[in-house]
Amino acid sequence: MPPKVREYNVDPRHIVPMLWDFVEVAALGITRRSNHKYIIQTGRDIRQRAFDMRDPMPVVEIAALNRYLDCTNPPPFVLPPVEVILEAGLGYVGPYVLLATIVSALQPRKILETGTFRGAGALTMALNAPESEIYTVDLPDDEDEDALAQLTRGDKTWVRLARGCKGAAFVGHPAESRIHQIYADSLKMDAAEFIQGADFCFIDGGHTFECIKADTENALKVLSPNGVIVWDDYTWFVEGVSRYLRELSKTLPLKRIAGSQFVIYRREG
Repeated sequence: MPPKVREYNVDPRHIVPMLWDFVEVAALGITRRSNHKYIIQTGRDIRQRAFDMRDPMPVVEIAALNRYLDCTNPPPFVLPPVEVILEAGLGYVGPYVLLATIVSALQPRKILETGTFRGAGALTMALNAPESEIYTVDLPDDEDEDALAQLTRGDKTWVRLARGCKGAAFVGHPAESRIHQIYADSLKMDAAEFIQGADFCFIDGGHTFECIKADTENALKVLSPNGVIVWDDYTWFVEGVSRYLRELSKTLPLKRIAGSQFVIYRREG
């Protein structure tokens, strides 16, 4: 057996320069207004690393993800054009790489997604599971005040940004015929009415405790015996998601995917 390699080695020569960088970043943030956005991003990154360090949930490393999913020979993953991701995914490419990796390994036949937004996630899943039927759920554009009242302030912004362009990333694409848009309030929805035996569920809808609970209960209701659920936005600034998933981890073997805001669960049938 080859010797175990330490994954995180720290060169002592980096410690003093690293501390000096912290001081310099703070100073530049005060003296140069144009650097404020970098200060904010640095603070978010630090808080995320602190969240990861404190988090009690077990972790699965990305390098071990295929083994966790029981996939020995995963096909290469596929991404939509980068301009589609940048527009429909608000500029973030990393989560779609990870989503593509998971779906490519699983090759699910039936997929449930909550939170269509502009459709980059649904298109990514369709490209990486070419035999799949995808049911993606979002609020209708004429959502009522009761539905909006259940959302966080951030979620209301996403609703506004998606109005009139939900699913735009897959409209007109050859994969569109396999993507079924469901307009519904997931707090009142019964997923079993339109899907049974979902092999993969991707939960990225409302971020309140109540929304994430309802979406999870729907996913568990329709999940196949060996199905997988992935939740997005498990992070320090989305309190509803982190609180609910920490409670759920007491009864289900959830794992946080290292270096991401994804939590994953695989049902053992």
